[in-house]
Amino acid sequence: MGLFWTDMKPRVTEKEWQKVRSELAGHNFTEKERDRVEEIFRADMYEEKEKEKGISEEEINKGIAWMREHVDEHHISETKIDILERELRSRL
Repeated sequence: MGLFWTDMKPRVTEKEWQKVRSELAGHNFTEKERDRVEEIFRADMYEEKEKEKGISEEEINKGIAWMREHVDEHHISETKIDILERELRSRL
């Protein structure tokens, strides 16, 4: 029939990620903190398959959970993790 079924889940695209970075700067995230967040989500953002590029809701859940459990590794406060989560979810 010419119609194709796609299972495209909402994702934070690379373009949207740049907007998130700007918002985080406005919430007093240092450049080092923004870079660290990008490192945490980098593999999700730059997947090889086009339809998997970007950060999905599931990947946000996993990344935020990891950050909450490993604050001693990235040194980003719980308050800032809350802000990050809100900003990422607003871009889905």
